[in-house]
Amino acid sequence: MPVEAGMLRLERREIPYEVKRSAKRRRSFGFVVNEAGVVVFTAPRWVRLEQMLEFAQRRESFIEKRLKELGYKKAVEAEKELRKQDMEGRYCELPVEWFRTAGRRTMNREVTHWAAKVGVTVAKVRITSGKTVWGSCNSNGEINLSWRLMLVPAELREYVVIHELCHRVHMNHGVRFWRLVEKHCPDYEEKRKRLNKLGGEIG
Repeated sequence: MPVEAGMLRLERREIPYEVKRSAKRRRSFGFVVNEAGVVVFTAPRWVRLEQMLEFAQRRESFIEKRLKELGYKKAVEAEKELRKQDMEGRYCELPVEWFRTAGRRTMNREVTHWAAKVGVTVAKVRITSGKTVWGSCNSNGEINLSWRLMLVPAELREYVVIHELCHRVHMNHGVRFWRLVEKHCPDYEEKRKRLNKLGGEIG
């Protein structure tokens, strides 16, 4: 039996679908969204394709929720994979949104951890799209970190986090600032050089 497949048009997007016809005497049909983000219908032979597509379109909210869950899951898997690899100087072929999600989870946790050690508070952590700036801190206590930090070794990302948190004490790059950075990251000079080779600045 030929495979029925195509694109399901929803209000916000189009996603692939395929139909598996049951040889058994089913009286109903249904669908699932598989791990690949494909809508898979299971239906008896008598059900028209148009009927199944209309049914799925009426359940768009369910499909969107499932796709969101899949995106979150892939982001977590991507984060685990990044920890296994030395990503220095290399970019992984994954959607930006995966890195944003992984970055939001990972860097928020790291900021909370190091803020307690440095003895400062943070008003907000923003994950940005900065290409030339790894991170920055403003006088309102807001920390900005580029999602691209998920593409460098974890110890370099840690240095950026510590660097920005030290700005909560000294809003400059004076001697006392660097002493505080060194207190929490003794090898900061070496890490700073490695980051410079990768491009980007630290505010």
